Amino acid sequence: MASRRLVTRARLRAIAPWAGLTLLFLITSVAVGLFGFANDSERTTIGAHAATVSPTFDGHATLDLGAVLPRLRLATDAPLGIGVNIDIQETDADNLTELLNRDALIASQPDGEIARIQQVIAEMAVDNAVAGAGTGLLVAVVAATVWTALGARRRRELWDLVHKHERRFEHRAIVVLVAMLITIASIFGPGRMRPAQVPPTEWRPLHQLLPELSFDERLKSVEVASGFSTTGGVGVIRTAVETYERSTEFYGRLQERVGRVGGRIRQAGEGETVALLVSDRHDNIGIDRFASEVARVAGAKVLIDAGDDTSSGQSWEVFSINSLAQHFRDLKVVAVAGNHDAGGHIEDAMRKNGFTVLDSKPVEVEGIRFLGDSDPTRTGLGSADSPGEETIAEQSERLAEVACEQPEDKRISTFVVHDPSSFADTAEQGCATLLLSGHLHRQVGPEHKVVNGLPVTTYTNGTTGGAAYAFALGYTLRRPGEVTLITYADGQPIGLQSVTAELSGEVTVGAYTPLPS
Repeated sequence: MASRRLVTRARLRAIAPWAGLTLLFLITSVAVGLFGFANDSERTTIGAHAATVSPTFDGHATLDLGAVLPRLRLATDAPLGIGVNIDIQETDADNLTELLNRDALIASQPDGEIARIQQVIAEMAVDNAVAGAGTGLLVAVVAATVWTALGARRRRELWDLVHKHERRFEHRAIVVLVAMLITIASIFGPGRMRPAQVPPTEWRPLHQLLPELSFDERLKSVEVASGFSTTGGVGVIRTAVETYERSTEFYGRLQERVGRVGGRIRQAGEGETVALLVSDRHDNIGIDRFASEVARVAGAKVLIDAGDDTSSGQSWEVFSINSLAQHFRDLKVVAVAGNHDAGGHIEDAMRKNGFTVLDSKPVEVEGIRFLGDSDPTRTGLGSADSPGEETIAEQSERLAEVACEQPEDKRISTFVVHDPSSFADTAEQGCATLLLSGHLHRQVGPEHKVVNGLPVTTYTNGTTGGAAYAFALGYTLRRPGEVTLITYADGQPIGLQSVTAELSGEVTVGAYTPLPS
């Protein structure tokens, strides 16, 4: 029995240091990680604004819109009561009306921006967890080093010394503890101990502020901070809510009507792969609900983006790519940037969201062999074209060389560019089976021909965003919005079918067009 006790005590003595180090590591890691996370912030782009995002533990997403407009918040329903403060900052909008309309339209399709905020918060949590773990490991290593350096005999001597002067040690410990508490209070306490100079914020449901308007379920959960900016800006808020509602209603109706005509949309058969082609969305994220519903009904596995997702390629316009990524998150995306996407921000956002951005090298996605490149021309909203590193004619010639040097068993199945002029040389030499583009804002083709005994089809998709010129963001369409379904068998295109959102809110389905084999 005595020997068992000795063995047990010996085991406890052997385990105790490791248990202590583990506990020290965990406490330090959690404390440092939580403190860092609670005090972290990140500057990013949300909607049409630069913004600073900061995590909170109040269970709400709170938008601070500045001194003129009221603060808004809604519950996040996130675990551990995690919330977020979003300090909305500068934008490139020319006036308040334009800004509010833009914000309301983006807010009517918020999934992409919500996903972006969640990504930012998750990145901050991971960064601080890693920092906490690193600090905890460092503290544990230092403690273990000191423990080992002291040695067993010196530790016993220190232990005996502590017990011998136990009362004095207790007094010193109390003094040290009090000093620590005073230090902590001096850092964090004064601001909290002073009486508040202003009363706490009172929050009102948005629907109480505007009882004459109808609200969807999402808006019913929004609360507004009471105060002058709220009562004085009722008209401004009403305009934004009405824009939001009109956009939600119109694009929601389009999505619903896809289901009604779904029987006319050709479904993917056994051994077939369906891709959805979009182009020239020009910031109209409202249309993404319609386009993703078409993809769902057809059983699409790939999204082909032929460019011009934005109007000017500015950094704030990455909301358009965020929306595309969120609505088509279950599909593989193959993309090129258009002349209105130039500047690098949009291609960077595409890659960050996992898109396969074509860059003059053949790639295979879902068994389909692609080749293409982004448009070399740069065009702003309402501005003239600016030449890039090469002209469209030079790009067409260069891409044709790449396509035509492929071996016969690696023939390019699908060639994607933004401007149809960029596929002219490849089509003329017959070095790709299906050549796709956008840019013209109207459908051209499909046009078939045979070159050197091989079938070649060219096709230009109309504007998916219903854009007039280079602008499409709005609560309705400026012209019909078109997407095209492409059916593949064994990696080769075998048919096309267009689906169009009409200005009236109706959806029309084109006939399925088989392609030459």
